[in-house]
Amino acid sequence: MSGRIRVRSHTAWRTVALDDYLTPSMEEEAHLTANRWIKQLRHANVDGDPFRRRFGIRGDSLWWFTELYLHKQQVITGIHRTLAALEAVNAAESPRQIEAERSGALNTVVRAFAQSQGIECGGLAARPESMRALARLDARSTALAIAAFASRFRPAKSSATTPVDVAAFVHRAFWRSSAASAEAEAYIGPVLAELALRSSRIRYVGVGPRENFRARRWWHAAARRESEQDATIPIERFAPARSMRVARQIWWARHRYRRLLWASRDVRSHSVIRGCDCWPLIRRELAGVALLQWPWSARAMDEAAAALDTLQPGVAITYAEAGGWGRALMLEARRRRMPTVGLQHGFIYRHWLNYLHEPDEMMPDPGNGQDAGFPRPTRTLLFDEYAARHLVQAGGFPTDALTVTGSPRLDALASQATALTPEALQHARRMAGAEDSQALVTVFTKWREASHLLPALVAAVAARRDIHLVIKTHPAETSEAYSAILGGATNVRILGANAPLAPLIRVSRAIVTVNSTVALDAAVMHVPTLVLGTSGNLQPFVDDGLLVGAPSAEALPETLTQILYDEEFRRQLAGRQRALLANYGMRADGRAAARAADAILDLVESAAAGHSKET
Repeated sequence: MSGRIRVRSHTAWRTVALDDYLTPSMEEEAHLTANRWIKQLRHANVDGDPFRRRFGIRGDSLWWFTELYLHKQQVITGIHRTLAALEAVNAAESPRQIEAERSGALNTVVRAFAQSQGIECGGLAARPESMRALARLDARSTALAIAAFASRFRPAKSSATTPVDVAAFVHRAFWRSSAASAEAEAYIGPVLAELALRSSRIRYVGVGPRENFRARRWWHAAARRESEQDATIPIERFAPARSMRVARQIWWARHRYRRLLWASRDVRSHSVIRGCDCWPLIRRELAGVALLQWPWSARAMDEAAAALDTLQPGVAITYAEAGGWGRALMLEARRRRMPTVGLQHGFIYRHWLNYLHEPDEMMPDPGNGQDAGFPRPTRTLLFDEYAARHLVQAGGFPTDALTVTGSPRLDALASQATALTPEALQHARRMAGAEDSQALVTVFTKWREASHLLPALVAAVAARRDIHLVIKTHPAETSEAYSAILGGATNVRILGANAPLAPLIRVSRAIVTVNSTVALDAAVMHVPTLVLGTSGNLQPFVDDGLLVGAPSAEALPETLTQILYDEEFRRQLAGRQRALLANYGMRADGRAAARAADAILDLVESAAAGHSKET
């Protein structure tokens, strides 16, 4: 909800950018308060019951999917950020009149803030919630329901199967090819490959469409034919239309649920945020919950139930256990007393609500005998102790539900880096454009996250002939986003997203980023990292001393020189890194995939032994 507004303090109007008034601490607080706002909503009285208890499927709460939708949409976070910025504008400018430059959500928040502060608000008039907006949401809900029904008739090979040891639920869009090898899976391929070496009784269940969202078309649901070589079985093959009864019930009830949410006095009161009435925006988000999220969630639960009933796995595993599909799978597996494993596949961000749970959320609902609490996996396999501590302290996980097995991706990266020959390293420097006498600094970051400090970094480097800067573009962005800041600098080069990672880390004197977890990979390989700004997800590692921070543009030149050329500083940093990496349990020993497979198969054996005792 970032944007520009016009303010009139005395007689003259001027335009200001709201982001210019947000300090890093205000950004941090906005994320925290937005998450708290979402979490508190579960206690709101809706139709005589707490939100968490009022809406459910087979006794399990739909709240677990509601919070995901509200967090992913980022509207709540946007409201808190915008209000914090407007408060700062008000304190600095004392405006007599304010107005947004465009309609939409920003205009709604600006007008609500002006009303709460007694400030005149001009410009665009507030537009009441229209039936057209609701109709668009409902049209999308209907289209998704039709696509789900059509997918039952997609030409397919038989899904007939026998009970298996392991059922791995993976997103089909991230299975790199139609090859039968488990290595084709983009996130947990090494773990799946290790399991396949030890057991032939493993099945890969594909969830979601084959295409990623950018390439997806509505007719693919029915028209896509499966390859005989495809190792994944689409989850729809296990769930014929007759098994989707509950999903259909939730879809038909979607508007009744919407009306109940809109009629709640508690929800309406909760929509007054920082003294500003944000009901028009909250109202729309709640409509999205009832019309889009809940019917989809019910479908996911019905499909997960059907797949589990067919496969009867010794254990069900996934790397998306905290998202919508994962929570549906965890709920249905728990209902059947089947053990489950969640595999960490990326950095767990500190503000990622998917992994933040209050103590009462992890406990059964005392007013609902069928509610067993948050649907966590039986066992979660993690990269390091840092992630384990976060899940215990912020996520409410019991320690015996967590196992640190390491990162297969880091193992592979470290192995590639170690195998590089001197010739390969020299080639990497030439590719980056660095001369032998120059210290190479490599930037790994998204432009939108680093745009406030990256120009200052380029300017600092352009003035130094002894430094060469190379910027590796993020896969989601193009080089054009970065090119505008070069300003003719001859010691700065932009590389495409496909440039190999391991050689660049090895030949770099230092890494620069805002949020990239390459910083942690580099630390394991003893390359120091400079973190731009103070509001990113790597800030805790800066605070601990594992990484070096440059909080402002003014601090950049001195900090960059220090991290590149102050040998005593680099020696002390290396010492702290060794101690902290040991404390975090971050390592690259080539055994992560094997440890993960051991943990999964141990759970299969324990479940089989328990089943034998019962029978």
